[in-house]
Amino acid sequence: MEPSIADLTDHTYWEGVWRRKESRSWADLRWVQHRYNWFAWDHLLRARLRPQKGGRFLEVGCAGGKWLIYFHKTFGYAVTGCDYSKAGCAMARKTLEAAGIDGTILQQDLFALTGEFDVIYSHGLIEHFNDPKSLLRKFVTLLSDSSGTLISVVPNLTGLSGFYNRLLKPETFTTHRVITLDELRGWYEEIGLHNIEGGALGSFVPFMFPRDKIRREHPYLYRLFWGACLGPLTWAANRLCMLLFRRVGVRFESPRFSPYLYAIGDRGG
Repeated sequence: MEPSIADLTDHTYWEGVWRRKESRSWADLRWVQHRYNWFAWDHLLRARLRPQKGGRFLEVGCAGGKWLIYFHKTFGYAVTGCDYSKAGCAMARKTLEAAGIDGTILQQDLFALTGEFDVIYSHGLIEHFNDPKSLLRKFVTLLSDSSGTLISVVPNLTGLSGFYNRLLKPETFTTHRVITLDELRGWYEEIGLHNIEGGALGSFVPFMFPRDKIRREHPYLYRLFWGACLGPLTWAANRLCMLLFRRVGVRFESPRFSPYLYAIGDRGG
């Protein structure tokens, strides 16, 4: 039997997640230039992908819509997004409309997707499945035969962020499967992709602790801890990483402390 979105999460879970979030404007892409994680990711993606006006792009798990805007404005892709959540799809449509982008948003089961795409992107999706490789195999069937590219980003729950969650929010591990970099790269090889690259994404980010739970259950402690300690430390770490990367090309990333892991592979040889 094929896996479903309900492997580690269900419809109620995702509706709750996206109904709690507020819509934001991502149209000017300043968010890419001001945070080291996304600044470094932007450089990686530009080195790997070529601009292709009208190229067929699919984001699976597109709620929020910011990556649809990024890939359209950066590479010229015609963007399609798919998500299971009604609230998440509504937010993505609103985000695209505010940015003046004509994209397509599909609310449906991921395993029911059809079509052919040049680039398929997921960011914080496959870790919600007991069998992420089955989902990656599905994505491969949607890639262009000649040169389709699959890109996956997952939270690094083996590093510092994982430590924070085990300490402060252990329930995270009931909705997230821990994925290592070796596993992610191995799955890409097993599903037949080529030109595979993978690594850690982002540097030491103190704010990656589970702020939502602490802010909700202990607001005074959150304000005190964030304002006096983690807020200034996060700002300083981000500024230092941006400065070193821009001036001398030095990057500080490791599976031990980076907040994300990624893999990129091509269907063609």
